Amino acid sequence: MNNEAIDRFREGIPIVNEKIYLDHAAMSPLHTDVVNRIHDFHLERQKDGPDFPKWWNLIEETRSLVAEWLHVQSSEIAFLWNTSAGINLAAQGFLLSEGDEVIIPDKEFPSNVYPWLALQQECGVNVKTVPFTDNRLTVDHIIASVTSKTKVISVSWVSATNGNMIDIQRLGDFCKENNILFVVDAIQGFCSRELDLSQIHVDVLVSGFYKWAMGPDGVSFVYINKLTMNKMRMPWVGWASMEAPFEYEKIDFHLSKDARRYETGNMNFSAIAGVHETLSVLLPWKQYINERVQKLTKRLRSGLKTIPHVTLLSPEDSISGITLFQGGNLENFAKHHVMVNYRSGIRVSPHFYNTEEEIDRFLNYM
Repeated sequence: MNNEAIDRFREGIPIVNEKIYLDHAAMSPLHTDVVNRIHDFHLERQKDGPDFPKWWNLIEETRSLVAEWLHVQSSEIAFLWNTSAGINLAAQGFLLSEGDEVIIPDKEFPSNVYPWLALQQECGVNVKTVPFTDNRLTVDHIIASVTSKTKVISVSWVSATNGNMIDIQRLGDFCKENNILFVVDAIQGFCSRELDLSQIHVDVLVSGFYKWAMGPDGVSFVYINKLTMNKMRMPWVGWASMEAPFEYEKIDFHLSKDARRYETGNMNFSAIAGVHETLSVLLPWKQYINERVQKLTKRLRSGLKTIPHVTLLSPEDSISGITLFQGGNLENFAKHHVMVNYRSGIRVSPHFYNTEEEIDRFLNYM
């Protein structure tokens, strides 16, 4: 993809005319095509009323599109309301007992903390946290923490704090070999890096769409390995969970054999229309996005290293889309309409449609 193609994509992101947007790890702006698709959904509902058969067909089309992005079967995908719901599904669905051990990384976003702490309070599960070393957390660090009591390892593929990236293929192989359940929060990697779950063992993987997927909020997907699904309890259930969900007047408790069993009722149809649109808009860029994000991130980090008062807090041996550092001037960024994020430092997260010029301008405002 050349600069001319990027320019055409940027025409659908009007915020770039007013700001340098470098905060995709928080929330991406919406492409005009996505806004129009959601708007059209509401206009159709306003003018014509509900069209449930059409909307449920859209659910299945979007389910298939998500599966295409992940290289899995659509029967392994369910839609939930956010990433936290997917982690809760794992925590409440796995049959854990007092004394069982759950390993999570340090510096996790709370989505991957509180559902496990709730189990610790409710039934005595032991939650073990693995600390970062020199801003880095590796598979070796995690494996070194495993004991005979370890039943679950739950990690963020890409750390929301500093962009640390875990080799989930290697960790998944370890979990499979040692009969440990493996849960992945993929929201900071989905649609910014290639994710081929046909080659990676994961029991449960979850992501929302409003970050790197540039889609609407209030909807997420969860991938559930079919072998794992048959071993999980149902933390919630509804009419849409059934094998024949639309036979409203016939009560017949037969759960769907697919991941759809975790969908309880009517969906956030308008948001899923937006999901379908954004994944379709990004699909032609799928093989290019990771390369472009890495290129911009390396340019950013190379520039930061030349500035004496800057301390880089992201690991240098793995390049995700997130860079964390200390030493920048937040007021200066705001003055020049640069959108970044502040956590334990300044967090910058460019997407593929950002330009080299925007990265250079950001560095000039340091």
